Amino acid sequence: MGAIRLGKIHLRWCTRCNVPVIEQDACGVCGEKTRAVRLTPPGDARPAFDFDLHELRVLIDAQFGDGAGIAALPEGCIVLLNKAPDIDRMDEVITGGEVVGAIRFSLMGGNKFLPRPRSAAAIAPVISRNWVRVDPGAVEAIRNKKASTLAVGVLECSPEISPGDDVIVLDDGGRPVSVGVAKLSSGDMMAPGRRGTAVKTRWPVAEDETSVPRAEASWDDVLTANREMLSRRTTEAGDFIREIVGRNHLPVAVSYSGGKDSLATLLLVLDAGIRPSLIFIDTGLEFTETKDNVEKVAADYSLELFVESAGDAFWKNLGQFGPPARDYRWCCKTCKLGPATRLIQKNFPGGVLSFIGQRAYESEQRARKGSVWRNPWTPNQLGASPIQKWTAMHVWLYIFSKHAKYNPLYERGFDRIGCFMCPATDMAELQVARGIGGDYPRWQAFLEKYSADRGMPEQWLAHDLWRWKRVPASVMGEIGCAPDDLRGSTVRDDAGSEPLQLRTTEGYSPCVDGLSVEGVFNRELDMERVSNLLNILGEVTLSPDGRIVEVDRMTVFAEGPIMIRAKNEHELREKLRALREVVFKAMECAGCGICVARCPSHALRLDGRIEVDIETCTHCGSCLGQCPVVAFREDDLDF
Repeated sequence: MGAIRLGKIHLRWCTRCNVPVIEQDACGVCGEKTRAVRLTPPGDARPAFDFDLHELRVLIDAQFGDGAGIAALPEGCIVLLNKAPDIDRMDEVITGGEVVGAIRFSLMGGNKFLPRPRSAAAIAPVISRNWVRVDPGAVEAIRNKKASTLAVGVLECSPEISPGDDVIVLDDGGRPVSVGVAKLSSGDMMAPGRRGTAVKTRWPVAEDETSVPRAEASWDDVLTANREMLSRRTTEAGDFIREIVGRNHLPVAVSYSGGKDSLATLLLVLDAGIRPSLIFIDTGLEFTETKDNVEKVAADYSLELFVESAGDAFWKNLGQFGPPARDYRWCCKTCKLGPATRLIQKNFPGGVLSFIGQRAYESEQRARKGSVWRNPWTPNQLGASPIQKWTAMHVWLYIFSKHAKYNPLYERGFDRIGCFMCPATDMAELQVARGIGGDYPRWQAFLEKYSADRGMPEQWLAHDLWRWKRVPASVMGEIGCAPDDLRGSTVRDDAGSEPLQLRTTEGYSPCVDGLSVEGVFNRELDMERVSNLLNILGEVTLSPDGRIVEVDRMTVFAEGPIMIRAKNEHELREKLRALREVVFKAMECAGCGICVARCPSHALRLDGRIEVDIETCTHCGSCLGQCPVVAFREDDLDF
C-alpha cells in the first residue's frame, strides 16, 4: 500500500530513558540527544494501552510459544502503535525507539504478529513454535544477501508450521537469522528429496542484532521528557484560540464527540480562559460509553450542553437506501448534518464559533482544509481547530498531562470513536464493536435479512463487504473473489411496477469532508440504456461487468444507488437534476422526440426510445430540459 504523507513525522526517542520524545532534539529528563523513529507515514502513533498490550502478548505467545509475548514487549516499557496503510488494518508496534513488529489483520485469518529483527532477537531464546533451524552454510546468504531459506538447507523445524505462517529462522546456535513467511508446511520442509523455498525472507537479522530494551519507564516519565514541547504547543494553541475568539464576536462552543481530539480541544479552550458551551450530535448510532462520557465531561467542567439527536433516522432510512458504505455515505447527511443544522439554527440563530477537534494527520481532506473554515451547509457555524497540526501523540500527552477522563473505549481496543458500525471502520475494529453489543445485534440482523433477500454471497456478510458499493480489487484479492462472485442472485425490485422514484440525501459529509449527494432509485436500472444516455453529461466510464457507470464525478449502480460529488452547492444541485433527468429518460422514455429537436449535433436518434450516438455527441446537454417523463414527477425528488 502506498505511503500517505500528511505532515512531518515528529516521533523521536531517548535511548537512555527509553521514552518517546515528540519534536525535541534533547530529552527533557536527561538532556541526551534523541533520535528519529522511522515510521510508515502518516506517522500518527498513539499509546498502546494495557488492553492492547495484553492482546499483543497473547497473540505473540500463540504464534511463537509461551513467554514470547513478554520477551518481545517487556513489562514496564512504553509501547506505541502506528497505523500503517493496508487492506484492512495494520499497526506498527514501537518500543525502545524502533518498530519491533506489526500486528496485521487479515480478512481471512484475523490478527497476526509480523516480527521484525529486534523482536526476533528477543523471542529467539524462548521460542517453541514457528521456528526453522538452518544449515550453517546457508546463514551468510540469508543474513547478508536476504536470500530465502531453501528446503534443502532446513535441519529441523517445529511441527505446526503451515504455508503462510510467519516464522523465525535460527542458526545452529539458536540465534535468529531472518524472519519470513513459510512457503511449505513442516512436513514438506523435512520430506525426503525436498526442494523449493521453505521460508521467504522478509527481514534478515544481523548477527549482532540486540534484543528489545528492558529499561522501564512510566507515562509520567514521558510527560517530563516532553514538558517543553507540551508547554510550547499549549501556548500556541491558546494564542490561536484567543485570536479567533477576539476576531469573531460570536458565542463560543466546542463540538464534542466523546473522542480524544474533541476532548483535547475542549481542554485547550478552557486553558485559554474561555468557558464554551458543548455541542453534541447524537447520531442514534453512538456507543453508550460515548454518550456517558459526553454527559460526564459537561458535568465535570460545569458546561452547558446542547444535544440534538437524529433519533431513529438511520433505521428508518435503511430500507430505502440500504447499508451505507465508504463510497455511499448517505448516513452522514441524515445522522450528522441534519441534526447539526437544526441544533445551530435553534440555539445559535446569530451564528456560533465552534472549536472542532480536527487534525491534518487524519486524512488528506482534513490536511487540505486548514485551521479555520465554514461549512457551506451550516453557514451559521464558523469552525476552527487548534490541533490541526497535532499528531495523536501530541493529543494523548496533553490529555495525560491534564489527568482528563477520556472515553473508556480507547482502553478496549478502539483507535477512533464514532458510530458503532461506521462503514469507514476496519473489520478488525468492527469485531471489537460486535463484542461490546449495544445496537450491534440489531444491525447484524438487518444485514442478514438484507443479504438473504438479495441472494448475496456468503463472503459479503462474512467479511463485512457491505462497507463498499464497489469493493476494492485489493480486498477481493485478499478473500479470493472476482467481481461476479460478489453479486447478489436476486434482482432488486422493491417497488414492483410502481413509477420510478429517486430518494436523495445531500449536503456536506462530515466523514469525508466534501459536498455530495447519495441517493437511490427504487428499482433495478437498465444499465445499457442508462450508460448510453449518460453521454449527454460527459465522457462515460463503464465497469467491466457493466453494473457501475461513472461520468463527471457522478456514479450510478445497477441496483439503484447513486453518488454525486461537486465543488459547491450550485454545482451539486445542477448535477443532481441532470442525472435524475437522464436516468428517467433512459428508463421511461415515451418516444415523444422533443429532445431530438434540441440536439445541435444531431447525436440523438429515436427508435421507439431515445438513443445517443456516442461518436457524435459533444456532451453539451442541450437536449436536457422540459421532458414529459421528468416534468410529471417533480415531487419524487426529495432534497
